[in-house]
Amino acid sequence: MPHPNSPLLRTVADELLELVRKSKKISVEEAAKKLKMHVPAVQSLVDFLVEERVFGIEYKFTTPYIYLYKEGIKEAKEKDTSFTKGLITKEQFYEKAKEKKAPYEHIEGMWRKYLQQNISRMREEFLKKSREKKVPEDKIEELWKKYLSYL
Repeated sequence: MPHPNSPLLRTVADELLELVRKSKKISVEEAAKKLKMHVPAVQSLVDFLVEERVFGIEYKFTTPYIYLYKEGIKEAKEKDTSFTKGLITKEQFYEKAKEKKAPYEHIEGMWRKYLQQNISRMREEFLKKSREKKVPEDKIEELWKKYLSYL
């Protein structure tokens, strides 16, 4: 997998996350201006990321402000004792993104980022399941590579 800061994997969601990290708290409208995007497009990304507990949202009068969710992804993963708890399939990811009206052109980049963040957990679970099914060790790596090609 490419390095997490690889420019090939940079998405609008990454830029929004970086903006919120730097600002600590920012209105959706201000984020849209800084990202040079339409407010509804940013709002759909925010909705998706709030549901995934990356961001929190609060309202001051009628203005929505976004901030990093208290526990964040890393802390939530550390508390999780199950390999697959919280992981979703590509189909589920796309469906959730579409429900939140995330711009279609950004969904694949968001999926790639999700994979990058979860690939080690996925591999551990894959190895565990393969060994439980008594797949010969020399075949497991071949199967893993084939599995990756489907992602």
